[in-house]
Amino acid sequence: MKQAIKQVTAMLHHHKHSTLKVLLLTFLGMLSQAVYAQNNLDEFLSLVEQNNQELKAAYKLMEAQQMGFQTGLTPDNPSIGYGHFPGKQEDIGNKTTYGISQSFDFPTVYSVRKKLANDQSQLSEYEYQLFRQAKLLEAQLGFYQYAYLLKKQRILQKRLEHAEKLYQSYQTKFERGNASVLDVNKARIQYLKTKSNNQLLAQELNAQQRDLQLLSGQTLDTLVIISSAKNELPAMETILSDMQQLQPEVRYLQQAQQVADRQIKLAKQNWLPEFELAYESEKAGDGTYRGVRGGLSIPLWKDKNKVKQAKAQAIFEEQRYSSRLSSLISETQKRYTQAEELNKIRKEYNQTLEEAANIGFLDKALRLGRLSVIDYFNELAFYYETIDTAMEIENNYLQTLAKLQSYKL
Repeated sequence: MKQAIKQVTAMLHHHKHSTLKVLLLTFLGMLSQAVYAQNNLDEFLSLVEQNNQELKAAYKLMEAQQMGFQTGLTPDNPSIGYGHFPGKQEDIGNKTTYGISQSFDFPTVYSVRKKLANDQSQLSEYEYQLFRQAKLLEAQLGFYQYAYLLKKQRILQKRLEHAEKLYQSYQTKFERGNASVLDVNKARIQYLKTKSNNQLLAQELNAQQRDLQLLSGQTLDTLVIISSAKNELPAMETILSDMQQLQPEVRYLQQAQQVADRQIKLAKQNWLPEFELAYESEKAGDGTYRGVRGGLSIPLWKDKNKVKQAKAQAIFEEQRYSSRLSSLISETQKRYTQAEELNKIRKEYNQTLEEAANIGFLDKALRLGRLSVIDYFNELAFYYETIDTAMEIENNYLQTLAKLQSYKL
């Protein structure tokens, strides 16, 4: 390979305006940028958020939960009673009673319940945001994969055209006696291999497209993949700081702590007495009795251990938050290191492709007899492998970067 590179590098100085050289430099320019349009990505994610059925269902569930939290915040319904008691003896007559009563908790309980309901509603919203983030991240990664496959398809189509021309050329040479059967078979195998790769890629691309259409509820015909330079890796300190402030999971765990603390206050409030007020009337014979009745309940057994339970739950939520935050920081640091390494490797590949021989130079070396047919196809396979690896690394880098900054979704 080194010898071939030296040979074609020498030819590079004599063919500075080669069309294939321009194509290679164009490819390198595209690789140096993010291959996917940010505006088109935003458009696609907007479609997902508007049309995805799972997100719609999750939003309705959040609304139902929030309405449920706002119930039971008022006193119990009033109670009305009526009684008619005929006397067994005519001289004592009949007895009739009726009354209306209302029971209610200690007044401060309602205030605590209302605040708890608001905290639980906020927790439900963060739970939805967590699900939404996961679904949008799935869509973003799928979009990147789709764009990567589209780019790969364009490159493989050019390879197929080149392999077909090369195969036809060797067939013509063989018919004229200027090429061996071995040379024709090599070209034919290369053509068939490239053709099968194109067919397999088309199947993968169609499957990926169906997945994205399922996520967005729309066809992708209107989305055009172009290049954009928004792929720089921010400083780790910035990502860690933003993650702890914006990550829905962190917010959810913080809110769960607040809900647990509010549950303790409510459990303590439940030890206060409940009250009941009633207006009653009784008529017996010629006499009528009317008046007000009041009472209260003494909370001796009903809410036993409720405060202990609430405190235990609060301790759990505190420890869960601390543990999960440490895990998130560790995961972010690991992913950042991975992104740094991928970023370094992709730049190295870009530099390698700039210095390596391209197809035009290999074709020229073959025509001049500086490369045998076997060496030519070996060098061509190595060149194709380098480009494929560079594209794959670029895709992996963008996907890792998306996961790293998922808190922005």
